[in-house]
Amino acid sequence: MTTTEPTRWQEAPVVLPLRTERPAPRPVAGCPECARLAKLRKAAAMERDNSTIVDCNVLLRMHRTGH
Repeated sequence: MTTTEPTRWQEAPVVLPLRTERPAPRPVAGCPECARLAKLRKAAAMERDNSTIVDCNVLLRMHRTGH
């Protein structure tokens, strides 16, 4: 019975691109939905609720396409 030794080697490290922070989306003037999301985001920032802040930013970015 012969056994083979597994191949062992050092893999090169994975280099990931630098992530740059995107600026927070601005609400469109005169849009009640944008105003509501901006108000909710501001209240979440005061509470340091980062999850809600990110959710509001995503919804604002998605909502902008409808203007």
